[in-house]
Amino acid sequence: MQVLMATETTMFRQFTAIGLGIAILTTGAACDQPQQADQPTPIFSTSDPYADGNFARPWTHLDFTNDPDNFQFAVITDRTGGHRPGVFPAILKKVNLMQPEFVMSVGDYIEGYTRDENRLRNEWAEVDGMISVLDAPLFFVVGNHDVANEVMEDVWRERAAKTQYHFVYKNVLFLILNTEDPAYPSHEVQDLYADAMVFVENGDLASAIKLGRENPLLANYVSESGKVMIGDSQADWAMSILDEYKDVRWTFVFLHRPLWTRPTPNFTRIEQALQGRGFTMMAGHVHNYTYEQRQGQDFISMGTNGGMWDTSPKPGEMDHITWITMMDDGPVFANLVATGILAKDEIPAAITGAELCGDFYDLPCLYNDRPSAPTAPE
Repeated sequence: MQVLMATETTMFRQFTAIGLGIAILTTGAACDQPQQADQPTPIFSTSDPYADGNFARPWTHLDFTNDPDNFQFAVITDRTGGHRPGVFPAILKKVNLMQPEFVMSVGDYIEGYTRDENRLRNEWAEVDGMISVLDAPLFFVVGNHDVANEVMEDVWRERAAKTQYHFVYKNVLFLILNTEDPAYPSHEVQDLYADAMVFVENGDLASAIKLGRENPLLANYVSESGKVMIGDSQADWAMSILDEYKDVRWTFVFLHRPLWTRPTPNFTRIEQALQGRGFTMMAGHVHNYTYEQRQGQDFISMGTNGGMWDTSPKPGEMDHITWITMMDDGPVFANLVATGILAKDEIPAAITGAELCGDFYDLPCLYNDRPSAPTAPE
Protein backbone atom coordinates (compact mmCIF):
# COMPACT_ATOMS: atom_id res chain seq x y z
CA MET A 1 0.00 0.00 0.00
CA GLN A 2 1.30 3.41 -0.93
CA VAL A 3 1.30 6.30 1.51
CA LEU A 4 0.80 9.90 0.37
CA MET A 5 1.85 12.51 2.89
CA ALA A 6 2.58 16.24 2.95
CA THR A 7 3.35 18.74 5.65
CA GLU A 8 3.03 21.62 3.22
CA THR A 9 1.08 22.03 -0.02
CA THR A 10 4.21 22.58 -2.07
CA MET A 11 5.77 19.43 -0.67
CA PHE A 12 2.65 17.47 -1.54
CA ARG A 13 2.73 18.68 -5.12
CA GLN A 14 6.41 17.85 -5.44
CA PHE A 15 5.81 14.36 -4.13
CA THR A 16 2.86 13.62 -6.39
CA ALA A 17 4.48 15.19 -9.45
CA ILE A 18 7.28 12.63 -9.38
CA GLY A 19 4.92 9.83 -8.44
CA LEU A 20 6.49 8.96 -5.11
CA GLY A 21 4.55 6.46 -3.11
CA ILE A 22 6.23 7.33 0.16
CA ALA A 23 7.76 10.75 0.75
CA ILE A 24 10.63 10.98 3.16
CA LEU A 25 12.62 14.16 3.77
CA THR A 26 16.18 13.81 4.94
CA THR A 27 18.92 16.26 5.76
CA GLY A 28 21.69 14.40 3.99
CA ALA A 29 21.93 11.63 6.56
CA ALA A 30 21.77 7.98 5.61
CA CYS A 31 18.30 6.69 4.83
CA ASP A 32 18.61 4.00 7.45
CA GLN A 33 19.31 6.55 10.21
CA PRO A 34 16.70 6.32 13.00
CA GLN A 35 13.84 8.82 12.70
CA GLN A 36 13.51 11.64 15.20
CA ALA A 37 11.08 10.77 17.98
CA ASP A 38 8.97 13.92 17.77
CA GLN A 39 7.95 14.33 14.14
CA PRO A 40 5.36 17.03 13.41
CA THR A 41 1.90 15.79 12.53
CA PRO A 42 1.35 16.29 8.79
CA ILE A 43 -1.15 18.97 7.78
CA PHE A 44 -2.56 16.57 5.21
CA SER A 45 -2.04 12.86 4.73
CA THR A 46 -3.75 9.83 3.23
CA SER A 47 -2.96 6.14 2.98
CA ASP A 48 -5.24 5.67 -0.03
CA PRO A 49 -3.34 4.18 -3.01
CA TYR A 50 -2.91 6.33 -6.13
CA ALA A 51 -1.25 5.06 -9.33
CA ASP A 52 2.19 6.39 -10.19
CA GLY A 53 2.08 8.83 -13.08
CA ASN A 54 -1.67 9.38 -12.74
CA PHE A 55 -2.35 12.86 -11.39
CA ALA A 56 -6.16 12.51 -11.10
CA ARG A 57 -7.28 13.20 -7.54
CA PRO A 58 -10.70 13.60 -5.85
CA TRP A 59 -9.90 17.18 -4.82
CA THR A 60 -9.17 20.43 -6.62
CA HIS A 61 -5.90 21.45 -4.97
CA LEU A 62 -4.20 21.55 -1.59
CA ASP A 63 -3.62 25.28 -1.17
CA PHE A 64 -5.24 25.31 2.26
CA THR A 65 -6.44 28.64 3.61
CA ASN A 66 -4.56 28.23 6.86
CA ASP A 67 -1.92 30.94 7.02
CA PRO A 68 -1.22 31.39 10.76
CA ASP A 69 -0.88 35.16 10.26
CA ASN A 70 -4.48 35.41 9.08
CA PHE A 71 -7.44 35.41 11.45
CA GLN A 72 -11.22 35.66 11.79
CA PHE A 73 -13.28 37.84 14.08
CA ALA A 74 -16.93 38.81 14.48
CA VAL A 75 -18.49 42.26 14.81
CA ILE A 76 -21.70 42.78 16.77
CA THR A 77 -23.78 45.93 16.78
CA ASP A 78 -26.43 48.00 18.58
CA ARG A 79 -28.44 46.24 21.26
CA THR A 80 -30.29 49.37 22.39
CA GLY A 81 -32.08 52.45 21.18
CA GLY A 82 -35.47 50.91 21.96
CA HIS A 83 -34.25 47.34 22.42
CA ARG A 84 -36.27 44.26 21.59
CA PRO A 85 -35.95 41.94 24.60
CA GLY A 86 -34.19 38.64 24.01
CA VAL A 87 -32.57 39.45 20.67
CA PHE A 88 -29.08 40.35 21.94
CA PRO A 89 -28.59 37.20 24.06
CA ALA A 90 -29.71 35.08 21.11
CA ILE A 91 -27.18 36.85 18.87
CA LEU A 92 -24.35 36.11 21.30
CA LYS A 93 -25.18 32.41 21.31
CA LYS A 94 -24.97 32.45 17.54
CA VAL A 95 -21.59 34.19 17.73
CA ASN A 96 -20.36 31.26 19.82
CA LEU A 97 -21.41 28.89 17.05
CA MET A 98 -18.96 30.69 14.76
CA GLN A 99 -16.04 30.51 17.27
CA PRO A 100 -14.27 33.75 16.28
CA GLU A 101 -10.87 34.57 17.70
CA PHE A 102 -12.38 37.70 19.23
CA VAL A 103 -15.45 39.94 18.94
CA MET A 104 -15.54 43.64 18.10
CA SER A 105 -18.56 45.87 18.66
CA VAL A 106 -19.82 49.34 17.78
CA GLY A 107 -21.51 50.53 20.98
CA ASP A 108 -24.99 50.99 22.48
CA TYR A 109 -25.16 48.21 25.04
CA ILE A 110 -27.48 49.88 27.59
CA GLU A 111 -30.44 52.24 27.18
CA GLY A 112 -28.78 54.80 29.45
CA TYR A 113 -29.66 58.49 29.13
CA THR A 114 -29.93 58.88 32.89
CA ARG A 115 -27.85 60.32 35.71
CA ASP A 116 -29.16 57.72 38.16
CA GLU A 117 -26.07 55.67 39.08
CA ASN A 118 -28.08 52.77 40.49
CA ARG A 119 -30.08 52.46 37.32
CA LEU A 120 -26.92 52.61 35.22
CA ARG A 121 -25.20 49.93 37.28
CA ASN A 122 -28.26 47.72 37.03
CA GLU A 123 -28.36 48.13 33.25
CA TRP A 124 -24.68 47.28 32.96
CA ALA A 125 -25.12 44.29 35.27
CA GLU A 126 -27.82 43.03 32.91
CA VAL A 127 -25.45 43.40 29.94
CA ASP A 128 -22.64 41.71 31.85
CA GLY A 129 -24.88 38.71 32.39
CA MET A 130 -25.58 38.53 28.68
CA ILE A 131 -22.01 38.87 27.43
CA SER A 132 -20.69 36.38 29.97
CA VAL A 133 -21.78 33.57 27.61
CA LEU A 134 -19.27 34.64 24.94
CA ASP A 135 -16.36 32.25 24.50
CA ALA A 136 -14.16 34.86 22.80
CA PRO A 137 -12.95 38.24 24.14
CA LEU A 138 -15.25 41.20 23.47
CA PHE A 139 -13.87 44.69 22.77
CA PHE A 140 -16.12 47.64 23.63
CA VAL A 141 -16.84 50.89 21.76
CA VAL A 142 -18.58 53.88 23.36
CA GLY A 143 -22.10 54.53 22.04
CA ASN A 144 -24.42 57.45 22.70
CA HIS A 145 -26.62 55.24 24.91
CA ASP A 146 -23.58 54.22 26.94
CA VAL A 147 -22.04 57.64 27.60
CA ALA A 148 -24.35 60.64 27.27
CA ASN A 149 -23.47 62.62 30.39
CA GLU A 150 -20.80 62.99 33.05
CA VAL A 151 -22.28 60.34 35.35
CA MET A 152 -22.53 57.79 32.56
CA GLU A 153 -18.93 58.50 31.57
CA ASP A 154 -17.78 57.99 35.17
CA VAL A 155 -19.53 54.61 35.30
CA TRP A 156 -18.03 53.65 31.92
CA ARG A 157 -14.51 54.57 33.09
CA GLU A 158 -14.96 52.54 36.29
CA ARG A 159 -15.66 49.54 34.08
CA ALA A 160 -13.44 50.11 31.04
CA ALA A 161 -10.92 52.81 32.05
CA LYS A 162 -10.86 54.43 28.59
CA THR A 163 -13.34 55.76 26.07
CA GLN A 164 -10.76 55.58 23.27
CA TYR A 165 -7.98 53.04 22.87
CA HIS A 166 -6.03 50.92 20.41
CA PHE A 167 -4.40 47.52 20.09
CA VAL A 168 -2.49 45.52 17.49
CA TYR A 169 -3.34 41.91 16.66
CA LYS A 170 -1.15 39.98 14.22
CA ASN A 171 0.23 43.24 12.83
CA VAL A 172 -3.25 44.73 12.28
CA LEU A 173 -4.07 47.99 14.07
CA PHE A 174 -7.46 48.42 15.76
CA LEU A 175 -8.22 52.08 16.52
CA ILE A 176 -11.31 52.62 18.69
CA LEU A 177 -12.74 56.16 18.75
CA ASN A 178 -15.26 57.92 20.99
CA THR A 179 -17.90 59.80 19.01
CA GLU A 180 -19.48 61.30 22.17
CA ASP A 181 -16.67 63.84 22.48
CA PRO A 182 -16.21 66.56 23.67
CA ALA A 183 -19.01 68.26 25.65
CA TYR A 184 -22.37 67.01 26.92
CA PRO A 185 -25.61 69.06 26.68
CA SER A 186 -27.13 70.82 29.67
CA HIS A 187 -28.99 68.79 32.29
CA GLU A 188 -32.25 70.26 31.00
CA VAL A 189 -31.59 68.88 27.52
CA GLN A 190 -30.38 65.58 28.95
CA ASP A 191 -33.66 65.20 30.87
CA LEU A 192 -35.77 66.06 27.83
CA TYR A 193 -33.86 63.55 25.71
CA ALA A 194 -34.26 60.90 28.40
CA ASP A 195 -38.03 61.50 28.35
CA ALA A 196 -38.03 61.13 24.57
CA MET A 197 -36.10 57.86 24.82
CA VAL A 198 -38.72 56.44 27.19
CA PHE A 199 -41.29 56.97 24.45
CA VAL A 200 -38.94 55.36 21.92
CA GLU A 201 -38.31 52.33 24.15
CA ASN A 202 -42.07 51.85 24.41
CA GLY A 203 -42.52 52.06 20.66
CA ASP A 204 -44.27 55.44 20.83
CA LEU A 205 -42.28 57.36 18.24
CA ALA A 206 -45.10 59.84 17.66
CA SER A 207 -44.89 61.11 21.24
CA ALA A 208 -41.10 61.34 21.05
CA ILE A 209 -41.36 63.44 17.90
CA LYS A 210 -44.07 65.60 19.47
CA LEU A 211 -41.86 66.25 22.50
CA GLY A 212 -39.06 67.41 20.21
CA ARG A 213 -41.33 69.76 18.31
CA GLU A 214 -42.59 71.31 21.54
CA ASN A 215 -39.09 71.87 22.97
CA PRO A 216 -36.69 73.87 20.77
CA LEU A 217 -33.71 72.97 22.99
CA LEU A 218 -34.34 69.27 22.44
CA ALA A 219 -35.04 69.75 18.73
CA ASN A 220 -31.78 71.64 18.29
CA TYR A 221 -29.82 68.98 20.20
CA VAL A 222 -31.27 66.18 18.09
CA SER A 223 -30.58 68.02 14.83
CA GLU A 224 -26.98 68.71 15.90
CA SER A 225 -26.32 65.25 17.37
CA GLY A 226 -25.40 63.93 13.94
CA LYS A 227 -22.54 66.45 13.97
CA VAL A 228 -20.95 65.11 17.14
CA MET A 229 -17.33 66.11 17.11
CA ILE A 230 -14.20 64.24 17.97
CA GLY A 231 -12.41 66.68 20.25
CA ASP A 232 -8.97 68.11 19.55
CA SER A 233 -7.28 66.00 22.22
CA GLN A 234 -8.74 62.75 20.91
CA ALA A 235 -7.89 63.67 17.33
CA ASP A 236 -4.29 64.45 18.34
CA TRP A 237 -4.09 61.09 20.12
CA ALA A 238 -5.46 59.26 17.06
CA MET A 239 -2.94 60.99 14.83
CA SER A 240 -0.11 59.92 17.14
CA ILE A 241 -1.28 56.28 17.10
CA LEU A 242 -1.47 56.27 13.31
CA ASP A 243 2.01 57.76 13.14
CA GLU A 244 3.34 55.15 15.59
CA TYR A 245 1.92 52.27 13.58
CA LYS A 246 2.69 53.27 10.01
CA ASP A 247 3.81 49.84 8.89
CA VAL A 248 0.92 47.61 10.00
CA ARG A 249 -0.62 45.51 7.25
CA TRP A 250 -4.15 46.90 7.82
CA THR A 251 -6.01 49.34 10.05
CA PHE A 252 -9.56 48.98 11.39
CA VAL A 253 -11.25 52.06 12.83
CA PHE A 254 -14.25 51.34 15.07
CA LEU A 255 -16.59 54.10 16.19
CA HIS A 256 -20.27 54.32 17.08
CA ARG A 257 -21.61 57.13 14.91
CA PRO A 258 -20.77 57.01 11.19
CA LEU A 259 -19.18 60.45 11.20
CA TRP A 260 -18.22 60.20 7.54
CA THR A 261 -21.82 61.03 6.65
CA ARG A 262 -21.43 64.52 8.19
CA PRO A 263 -17.68 64.91 8.71
CA THR A 264 -16.28 67.47 11.10
CA PRO A 265 -12.77 68.94 10.89
CA ASN A 266 -11.17 66.51 13.36
CA PHE A 267 -12.77 63.49 11.73
CA THR A 268 -11.48 64.74 8.39
CA ARG A 269 -7.98 65.03 9.90
CA ILE A 270 -8.11 61.38 10.93
CA GLU A 271 -9.50 60.22 7.60
CA GLN A 272 -6.78 62.11 5.73
CA ALA A 273 -4.10 60.62 7.99
CA LEU A 274 -5.33 57.15 7.01
CA GLN A 275 -4.67 57.75 3.33
CA GLY A 276 -1.88 55.69 1.87
CA ARG A 277 -2.65 52.62 3.96
CA GLY A 278 -5.29 49.91 3.75
CA PHE A 279 -8.06 50.59 6.26
CA THR A 280 -11.71 49.94 7.07
CA MET A 281 -14.13 52.05 9.12
CA MET A 282 -17.01 50.37 10.95
CA ALA A 283 -19.82 52.06 12.88
CA GLY A 284 -23.39 51.48 14.05
CA HIS A 285 -25.98 53.94 15.42
CA VAL A 286 -28.34 54.24 12.43
CA HIS A 287 -29.84 50.73 12.85
CA ASN A 288 -29.73 49.81 9.16
CA TYR A 289 -26.75 48.43 7.29
CA THR A 290 -25.08 50.79 4.85
CA TYR A 291 -21.94 50.42 2.77
CA GLU A 292 -19.90 52.85 0.74
CA GLN A 293 -16.39 53.23 -0.56
CA ARG A 294 -14.42 56.41 -0.10
CA GLN A 295 -11.14 56.66 -1.99
CA GLY A 296 -11.14 52.91 -2.45
CA GLN A 297 -11.68 51.97 1.22
CA ASP A 298 -14.70 50.42 2.93
CA PHE A 299 -16.96 52.45 5.24
CA ILE A 300 -19.60 50.27 6.89
CA SER A 301 -22.45 51.12 9.24
CA MET A 302 -24.03 48.01 10.72
CA GLY A 303 -27.62 46.98 11.35
CA THR A 304 -28.84 45.83 14.76
CA ASN A 305 -28.58 43.21 17.45
CA GLY A 306 -31.90 44.11 19.04
CA GLY A 307 -32.06 47.87 18.51
CA MET A 308 -35.30 49.40 17.29
CA TRP A 309 -36.16 49.57 13.59
CA ASP A 310 -37.94 52.49 11.92
CA THR A 311 -41.70 52.58 11.59
CA SER A 312 -41.21 52.53 7.81
CA PRO A 313 -38.98 49.72 6.45
CA LYS A 314 -35.50 50.72 5.33
CA PRO A 315 -33.00 48.78 3.23
CA GLY A 316 -30.43 47.09 5.44
CA GLU A 317 -32.62 46.65 8.51
CA MET A 318 -31.46 43.31 9.89
CA ASP A 319 -30.21 41.62 13.01
CA HIS A 320 -26.81 40.30 11.96
CA ILE A 321 -23.15 39.87 12.70
CA THR A 322 -20.33 40.73 10.34
CA TRP A 323 -17.70 38.02 9.95
CA ILE A 324 -14.28 39.30 8.93
CA THR A 325 -11.39 37.18 7.73
CA MET A 326 -8.09 39.02 7.63
CA MET A 327 -6.09 37.81 4.63
CA ASP A 328 -2.68 38.78 3.25
CA ASP A 329 -4.14 41.39 0.89
CA GLY A 330 -6.87 42.75 3.18
CA PRO A 331 -10.09 41.75 4.93
CA VAL A 332 -12.89 39.62 3.49
CA PHE A 333 -16.37 40.46 4.81
CA ALA A 334 -19.47 38.29 5.20
CA ASN A 335 -22.72 39.60 6.68
CA LEU A 336 -24.50 36.78 8.46
CA VAL A 337 -28.18 37.42 9.10
CA ALA A 338 -29.03 36.05 12.52
CA THR A 339 -31.88 33.87 11.25
CA GLY A 340 -29.38 32.11 8.99
CA ILE A 341 -26.97 31.10 11.77
CA LEU A 342 -28.47 27.88 13.04
CA ALA A 343 -27.26 25.33 15.55
CA LYS A 344 -27.17 21.72 14.41
CA ASP A 345 -30.45 20.96 16.16
CA GLU A 346 -32.19 24.21 15.22
CA ILE A 347 -34.83 23.74 12.52
CA PRO A 348 -37.35 26.59 12.83
CA ALA A 349 -40.72 25.83 11.30
CA ALA A 350 -40.63 29.20 9.54
CA ILE A 351 -37.50 28.19 7.63
CA THR A 352 -38.65 25.29 5.50
CA GLY A 353 -36.52 26.02 2.48
CA ALA A 354 -34.69 29.34 2.85
CA GLU A 355 -34.30 29.46 -0.91
CA LEU A 356 -31.61 31.77 -2.28
CA CYS A 357 -33.53 33.82 -4.82
CA GLY A 358 -35.02 37.21 -5.61
CA ASP A 359 -34.25 40.37 -7.54
CA PHE A 360 -31.09 41.14 -5.57
CA TYR A 361 -29.53 37.85 -6.69
CA ASP A 362 -31.21 37.85 -10.09
CA LEU A 363 -32.51 34.35 -9.33
CA PRO A 364 -36.09 33.11 -9.67
CA CYS A 365 -37.97 31.99 -6.57
CA LEU A 366 -39.26 28.55 -7.48
CA TYR A 367 -40.81 27.42 -4.23
CA ASN A 368 -42.75 30.41 -2.88
CA ASP A 369 -46.14 28.94 -3.82
CA ARG A 370 -45.70 25.64 -2.01
CA PRO A 371 -48.21 24.92 0.77
CA SER A 372 -47.02 25.56 4.30
CA ALA A 373 -45.07 22.82 6.02
CA PRO A 374 -47.07 20.76 8.51
CA THR A 375 -46.53 21.64 12.15
CA ALA A 376 -44.11 19.27 13.83
CA PRO A 377 -45.67 17.14 16.55
CA GLU A 378 -44.73 18.12 20.08
